[in-house]
Amino acid sequence: MSILKQYTRLILTGLALLPISFWGLGINIPKVKAQAINQAVIFAPPSNIRLSPNGTVLCSIKVVTVVNIYGSENDWYITDICGEMGYIHQSQIRFKSNSQGTSESIFCEVINIQRGQLALRFNPNGESRAGLNNGNIVQFLSQQNTWYKVKVIQGPNNQVNGLEGWVNSNYVSCYN
Repeated sequence: MSILKQYTRLILTGLALLPISFWGLGINIPKVKAQAINQAVIFAPPSNIRLSPNGTVLCSIKVVTVVNIYGSENDWYITDICGEMGYIHQSQIRFKSNSQGTSESIFCEVINIQRGQLALRFNPNGESRAGLNNGNIVQFLSQQNTWYKVKVIQGPNNQVNGLEGWVNSNYVSCYN
């Protein structure tokens, strides 16, 4: 892709401008700090960040990660998680705001299960309705002492996706 086309794409998507000499005329364009328009969670690593949609891989994200989003191009979102602007496919991320866009959601990853599964319970310390594995992603809904009410978003045992219940907060790592 030509420098001019890259520069034009950066202007059109509202991204940081690169310090370049415009058409060799000695006009330097200052670097401007890009402003993220949203945040998303890479929920199903590994996920590739690419130089362009379906292009060369810049880096691969291997853990659940919150990323800044600067814009989009068709089914691809623009992020700076690799230290430079790149593209991630929409299927690899979940946005952090709810469907009305009025408040941020908090996502958590199930961690530190040594044996068995983390019980997803009907009530705090109540009967188990399902089991969660390390790596399951849940959305935090509310808290009662050391218990979190959650909704299962995604994970290794996808038959529990969409279920709501209570989990012991000692076995989840949350981010917002």
